[in-house]
Amino acid sequence: MSEKETFALALEHHKKKSYKIAEDLYEELLKINPYHFEVIFLLGSLQIQTKNFIKAIQLLKRATQIQPNHKSAHNYLGIAFYKLGELQKAISCYGQSIQIDPNYAEAHNNLGIVFKELGELQKAIACHEKGIQIDPNNSDAYNSLGAVFGELGELQKEKSCYEKSIQINPSNSDPYWNLHSHALDIDEALNILIKLNDIDNTFIKAKIMISALKGFKGKFEDFDTLIRSSESNHPMMRSIKWIFSLPKIPEIFFNRWNFFDAIVAQTDKSRPFYEFGVWNGISFKHLIKTFKKGFGFDTFTGIPEDWHNEPSGSYSSFGSVPKIKGGEFIVGKFENTLPKFFSQKRPMASLINFDADLYTSTLCALNYSNKVIDEKSILIFDEFLMNDNWEKDEYKALNEFCDSLSISYDVIAVSFYSKQVAIKLKK
Repeated sequence: MSEKETFALALEHHKKKSYKIAEDLYEELLKINPYHFEVIFLLGSLQIQTKNFIKAIQLLKRATQIQPNHKSAHNYLGIAFYKLGELQKAISCYGQSIQIDPNYAEAHNNLGIVFKELGELQKAIACHEKGIQIDPNNSDAYNSLGAVFGELGELQKEKSCYEKSIQINPSNSDPYWNLHSHALDIDEALNILIKLNDIDNTFIKAKIMISALKGFKGKFEDFDTLIRSSESNHPMMRSIKWIFSLPKIPEIFFNRWNFFDAIVAQTDKSRPFYEFGVWNGISFKHLIKTFKKGFGFDTFTGIPEDWHNEPSGSYSSFGSVPKIKGGEFIVGKFENTLPKFFSQKRPMASLINFDADLYTSTLCALNYSNKVIDEKSILIFDEFLMNDNWEKDEYKALNEFCDSLSISYDVIAVSFYSKQVAIKLKK
């Protein structure tokens, strides 16, 4: 087989997602010509698709050295860095792509995704809007822009973006999944998710959620089928099994802000709230609308240790402490700041929002804040369900805390999409 024929065959297998065959053929071509730019670039992009990000970076760096002005090589290198959590390097790569071609819509949108990850939401909006200005028919860009508006609590703008994304490309499954977070009840969520499943029956999260929502309506057939399938150990399945095991099924929500508002409505407004893990202050700003006083705790330099795929330092506000009327912010690691703070008498909590993510940080926050928790206090955990190892994080911290004090808790509400759980301790 000639070099040209081998290359054509590699491309064919690459397009068909026969990645191992394509990779072997690309490697064969590189033995003949180690500096074949197109082969190096395609092999690097393939490594991203197969989640071999370190090898992708090695190959794509070689590609940019051979052709320094190839915008897509820099863009894909940025994607690989982003997937590894090296966000500043990703920003640099996307910036290089844009420098080469200021009208490269994909790089603008990718840059927006990174800024959202960093909590720099206005920058993220600007990037996505620029990408949409260049390419108004980019369904993914509208979907990504919607997610940013969601972080800001601008629900109507968020919803409109998802609807626009679907209008542009009705077969794009991601905006359907995001749109279901705006459902106000189970039936509305089911209608959206069933449409998603009709266009993409491989979207496993939708399949699981459909089975769960039918279960909440008393129809367990689909859920029982999934329990007996290879998806039985999916983190969503484990989360929902836990919900079904509770003595009483909690109130079900789909959207972070609707969930917050429903819980806040049940609190004693004369008391302050506490928040462990403030980050950029978006949820704090939402909560303080109701309460006269809020106490916020954070390093403001990111999480102090690795958390799953997120490296230490993720969710950093770069030392910037929010300036919010009614807010008092205590800066530093919990183990350093909480002993001193709670050594003084503090007002009992109306609500405590645990957004620390980490098991160690959450347990530390629970142990010290116990002094301000009583039968009127509602506790919200912001990363409780759905993640791959959710049982080892906030869930584990809560249960160990309760076991140590020989107390239990009632789950009063759950928001699946935003992974939140609201509880009351039974002291």
